[in-house]
Amino acid sequence: MFKKFLKQFLKKKTFGWSAVVILLIVLSVYQFTWQTAPLIVNFLDIGQGDSTLITMPNHQVILIDGGPDNSVLYRLGTILPFYRRKIDLMIFSHYHRDHIIGLIEVLKRYQVEKIIYAPSKFSSLTLQVLLATVKKQKIPTVLINSTAQLNFSPNCSLSFLNVDSLEVKKAQNNSLVVKLNCQHRKFLFTGDNSATVEKALVNSGWDLTADVLKAAHHGSRTANSEEFLQVVQPRFVSISVGVKNHFGHPSPAILERLSRLHIKFKRTDQSGSIQIVVPNSP
Repeated sequence: MFKKFLKQFLKKKTFGWSAVVILLIVLSVYQFTWQTAPLIVNFLDIGQGDSTLITMPNHQVILIDGGPDNSVLYRLGTILPFYRRKIDLMIFSHYHRDHIIGLIEVLKRYQVEKIIYAPSKFSSLTLQVLLATVKKQKIPTVLINSTAQLNFSPNCSLSFLNVDSLEVKKAQNNSLVVKLNCQHRKFLFTGDNSATVEKALVNSGWDLTADVLKAAHHGSRTANSEEFLQVVQPRFVSISVGVKNHFGHPSPAILERLSRLHIKFKRTDQSGSIQIVVPNSP
């Protein structure tokens, strides 16, 4: 974007020294910001559902899931600058309403550059509307059948694993696993995967280690097994959960397990949106 501006600026036949000075100042500020921008991960408070907003050091914006309603729009508006109307990458972990309803309106309000998800035979009216919106807007999509990796820079990447490739018995909770490895910090997002899927992940040999884990299935006792936690070895767990939800999430047993394993955690129902900032490093 800046290169385009510079090219257009230099095409002009005449301009004063004051304009040159202003241009140099803008250029220096732009370069400084680019080189020192941190990685920012926001686990959004959107009620009983999941939505994570990631701002990469190169300023690209990634949205994983969109929650159960349009409250994700408000959260995006409080975090992104008012002029930022573009989502560079949108990811569906799976197709339950509490993960994808909010994405429909996001697609209408923001320019989404690319979408990544795993193919599934699961169907619902909500999913049909979501995919129809994607098709109508002609947004490029990438389907993950097994594994894939997206590199942003030498020390920033996203890795994907479709758990169906592990021959896990089909279940509606099977979710695309996403791992962010950036600025020497690792974040693991496992959607609503159950303990059965977690066991398959452990046996797969895929690198699950992470500094930060987004608790699977909102802290449900049917997930977040001790074996899985010991392999991931997170220092912090973020639990996306709604206030006084009728599922009883997060499970007291899971909270006790995290405490016993000396893993720090926060809940969006108590702390609101949870933000982690990782400073830029060489």
